[in-house]
Amino acid sequence: MLDFKIQSDQKIVLIGDSITDCGRRDQVPPLGDGYVSIAASLTSAKYPSRSIEWVNKGISGDVVQGLAERWTVDVLGEKPDWISIAIGINNVVHDYEATRDLNERLREFEKSYRWILDESREKTHAKLIMFEIFYVGDEDQLKRKLGIRAYNDIIRRLAAEYDAILIPINSAFEQGVLARPCFAWTSGDGVHPLPVGHALIALTFLETLGWR
Repeated sequence: MLDFKIQSDQKIVLIGDSITDCGRRDQVPPLGDGYVSIAASLTSAKYPSRSIEWVNKGISGDVVQGLAERWTVDVLGEKPDWISIAIGINNVVHDYEATRDLNERLREFEKSYRWILDESREKTHAKLIMFEIFYVGDEDQLKRKLGIRAYNDIIRRLAAEYDAILIPINSAFEQGVLARPCFAWTSGDGVHPLPVGHALIALTFLETLGWR
């Protein structure tokens, strides 16, 4: 049986947008009430002897370029053993609403993502974790039909290049929708998870890291 990869006395920084944030800066500090808190609680319950420090650095509305702007303080300054990155849906939404060439925006997305990965590899010994972008299109009441495939192709390619652990969260949501049609995973926009959606994110994250 595989052992859970995060060991005792290690620190993990989880950074991203509102899906990671979940009120960690105001209503429910320090971890929020989403997948970060669920993953931390389940890990403590499963492995009570492991003293793991969980640090939530999500900021609602953030894009990958925003992560780059705060990477030095919010990530490198924490001196983490693990860095978990869940970002991209706001890039997708902004690009959907913009008139600029999509290929140009994809290049900017990859450039900023590659920069934070380079900074992490060069200035820390942290192991990298990268989330797919997920979108439950059938639940989007705005009928936007957001295109995430090209962004996820970039994320998967970078994860392979930088030897990062890829969290297949879009695949997990797709499987959940197929297994239980008409069951709600998000709050009606296909993006922001309900509690059960956060539970799915946490379980997928933990299982990918060897939690059994």
